[in-house]
Amino acid sequence: MSQQYGPPPGPPPAPSAGGWGQAPNAAGPGGPGGWGTGPQRPQQRKSNRSQWIIMGGAVLAVILVAVGVVLLVTGGDDPKPTAQDTPNPSGTMYTPPTPTKPVITKGPNDTGVEVGGGIWFTPARGWLPDWDKSKGGKNYILQQFNARGLIDGYYWVRQTELYDAKGFAEHLVDIESNDMKNVKIGKGVTCKPANEAIKACYALTYSGIWVAKNGRQIKMQGFVTAYQDQFDKVTATDAALETRVYKRRVGELIYMNNTLVKSF
Repeated sequence: MSQQYGPPPGPPPAPSAGGWGQAPNAAGPGGPGGWGTGPQRPQQRKSNRSQWIIMGGAVLAVILVAVGVVLLVTGGDDPKPTAQDTPNPSGTMYTPPTPTKPVITKGPNDTGVEVGGGIWFTPARGWLPDWDKSKGGKNYILQQFNARGLIDGYYWVRQTELYDAKGFAEHLVDIESNDMKNVKIGKGVTCKPANEAIKACYALTYSGIWVAKNGRQIKMQGFVTAYQDQFDKVTATDAALETRVYKRRVGELIYMNNTLVKSF
C-alpha cells in the first residue's frame, strides 16, 4: 500500500486565540481556515530630511518677514546711479563765478568812430579812413595837400588782451621802428587820465627816418599811448606826423586821444 501525502482526514483544528489569523483565499470545504492573515508589515518612520526641509522653510520665512519690516521702516538703500546719471568729473567741487562782462552801451561821449568794446574816438578835421582795409583796428590818415597818395601822418587805434598797458606800448613802438632808421625812443611815462574807468596808462615817444620803397626818406616823430580798462583790455593809439608839420598839427593827435579817453 502506497503512502499518500495530504491533509489528514476531517476538518482542520480550529485556530487558537492569538494565532496567525486567517490567510487569504485559504477557505476549504469546511469554511474559513488556513494560516491566517500573517504578520503585518511594520509601519515606516517619516524621513528626517523632510523634517529639516520643513524647519528650514519656516526659518527662511521668518527671516524674510523681518527683512521686509526693516526695509519698510528705513526705506532701504538708494539705488546706485548708472553711468548716464553721473555727471562728468570737473576735477573740483568748486564752481568759479561767471566772469562779469561789461554791458556795452553808447554814452554821450561815444561819438565818431567805434573802435570796439564800447570805445570810440572822434577824428580831427581833415583826417580820413585809411584806404587799406587789411589793417586791424581803426587807422586814419592825414593826406598831403594836393598830393593824392602821400600822407603827412597817421592815427592808428588798436586793442588787445595779451599785454598790459606798458607792454603793448613798447610792442607797438618796436613794430614802428622796424621800418625806420636812426630811431630814438624816449623814456616811458606812466600817465594818469582823468577818466576813472582807465586803470593804467603808459606812453612812449619815438622819432626816426622812414624809408619808402623808392628810396625816399621822410623824417617822422610820434608817440604811442596805451590805456588799460578795469576788464584788462588795452586800447592803444599809435600816432605820428612828418617832422615838418609836427609842431603845427600835433594838437590834432592830442584832440583825438582826449576823445578816446572820455569814451571809457
